[in-house]
Amino acid sequence: MRQILYKTSFFLFAFIVSLSLFAEHHRVPSGHINHQFAKNIDSLFKDRSNKPGCAVGVIKDGLYIHKKGYGMANLEHNIPIKPNTIFRIGSISKQFTAMLLAILEEKGQLSFDSEMKEHLPDLIDYGEKVTINQMIHQFSGLGDYEYADYPGRFKNFMGNEFRWGNEDYLSNEEFHALIKTLPLIIKPETQFHYSNTGYVLLALVAENVSGMSLRKLANEEIFGPLKMDNSFFNDDVNLIFKNRADAYSPIKNNQGGYKINVTNLSWVGDGGVYTSLDDFIKWDQNFYMNKLGRKNKSLIDTMEKTYSETKVKKRNQKMANEEINEKTYAYAQNLAYYNGYKRWSQSGSWAGWLAHYARFPEIGFSTVVFCNTDEIDATIISDEISDLYFKSFKEK
Repeated sequence: MRQILYKTSFFLFAFIVSLSLFAEHHRVPSGHINHQFAKNIDSLFKDRSNKPGCAVGVIKDGLYIHKKGYGMANLEHNIPIKPNTIFRIGSISKQFTAMLLAILEEKGQLSFDSEMKEHLPDLIDYGEKVTINQMIHQFSGLGDYEYADYPGRFKNFMGNEFRWGNEDYLSNEEFHALIKTLPLIIKPETQFHYSNTGYVLLALVAENVSGMSLRKLANEEIFGPLKMDNSFFNDDVNLIFKNRADAYSPIKNNQGGYKINVTNLSWVGDGGVYTSLDDFIKWDQNFYMNKLGRKNKSLIDTMEKTYSETKVKKRNQKMANEEINEKTYAYAQNLAYYNGYKRWSQSGSWAGWLAHYARFPEIGFSTVVFCNTDEIDATIISDEISDLYFKSFKEK
């Protein structure tokens, strides 16, 4: 009997040791390697002490293994960027708009297969069936207001051309009325075409269905439940809030000089979310354990469903820029493979703000880069950090 107990104890001990060694082999290394990893990231932001810069977060298994600000949030008052600094994140905002629609669908308040016009009665007759699902996946055939899809169409009530950057904008009411009159430029379902216009219309659908502004709806359904207390859709350009970074562009022919970018853009849906590193990790972690809607995994499955549901071929090459097409786009996330791992990512930009978010769900790893200057490419920085991570930690 003792011999049996001895053998059992021995094998149990050996099993525990093997598990410990396995865990040691697969966990993120600490000490010198972590320190070196941080130093390598620091080296990407040389000489930014008196310049605008970025907030950088690296998430592994639910925790930041690197969280740091580089450069200045405000040059005039010499305020540095910190993890609680609030940035505008551009098109990454579309993920929140898409999630709100998924929550409303889960509640039975809308169907993805319903026509846009069902929820926006004053929308132009497209002459084709255009569904919410097509609009979410950028397959509606609608053009984009930011580019040359509708030349000469964007003028304000005075007849002046619509201007970008620090200039005058159409009011929300004027803009919403205008985009409802824009025709399709491609037959639905025939071709992927990225459209900011579509996500503004989707925001209007969410508002009409819920009876709330997108800002209030997001606060109730996303930011509140996730305790993202300093995140919101900013639909009021006159709002003053603490810890906001200003956005800057370098002045041409003036080395070291910057101009501040002030935006009057107040419509939301395609963009408009302000957030910080401290808040954003809560959004990232919700993809692993959903706390929104009915708190089911099915909501996350919806967010990761591409339009064609075509599998992406594995790729190991470095991808400095997003590759967006009908096979890889799902609810404002781009699916690709990077270093052999599945990666969901999205970039964002507006008037001096640049941002990039990449999530590797198979290994619980994410990069978050928020910048307040357009002289830094947040997507390239994010890719470089991913490369440093895989080089340093050699995920198995």
